[in-house]
Amino acid sequence: MKRLLLIALCLALSTPALAGRCRLERQAFAPAEDLEAIDVELIGQAKKRIDFAAYVLTDLRIVKALDDAAARGVRIRLYRDGADVHMPKALAEVYDSLAARPNVEIRYKGEPAPLMHLKAYSVDGKFMRDGAGNFSHSGLTRQDNSLIVLRCRAAVKRFKRAFEDMWRR
Repeated sequence: MKRLLLIALCLALSTPALAGRCRLERQAFAPAEDLEAIDVELIGQAKKRIDFAAYVLTDLRIVKALDDAAARGVRIRLYRDGADVHMPKALAEVYDSLAARPNVEIRYKGEPAPLMHLKAYSVDGKFMRDGAGNFSHSGLTRQDNSLIVLRCRAAVKRFKRAFEDMWRR
């Protein structure tokens, strides 16, 4: 039975309707690979829009990359589970710069909405990034965590729908 299911799955994924539409662009694992550097690179590719969902966002390089993207005119929507009460001064300064930009909207999960635990974003509607690690220096560089980047219209659309649902809460 398992063999039949596997064969059916392989045939379904090899159909012309799906061929070429979805691609695993990148897969990485920390601590052997620097997920922080990968995220900075991906955010740096943005030209129009980033929808960013972050349970934790305390990584200075990531916040700086978002601020740099906003300075280039990229529209950024950042959805957070809650505010970081105690930020180091350098992080607070960059976060304040990001929040002050006219093309940046930041929203926090409303109560009694469930815990927002995503660590994902989409760039220009072209690809989405998802992963296990929080957007913290340790989560992206020292802990055992993963990151995948999908260039897949269906995956980006599903993320957009989920993001819009959270955004409206």
